[in-house]
Amino acid sequence: MLLGIGVLAYFAIKGRIIRLRGEFQEALRRASQGPKSSLPSQDMVKCPSCGTYSAPSQQKNCGKSECPYKTPSMA
Repeated sequence: MLLGIGVLAYFAIKGRIIRLRGEFQEALRRASQGPKSSLPSQDMVKCPSCGTYSAPSQQKNCGKSECPYKTPSMA
């Protein structure tokens, strides 16, 4: 009787260890992938006249006469 309880306890503990190991490996896999960003990224470009950096899609005229960008800034 005592042997049967010991065998059941052994398999219950072993099953729990196997499940915890699997959960741990899954958590490590998810953590190693890193965060996923849904935002697109762009390289910043330096304005040759004023030296400020901006995204290529958001470049505006800085107000200096030698600024190469045509659209005036709203600031």
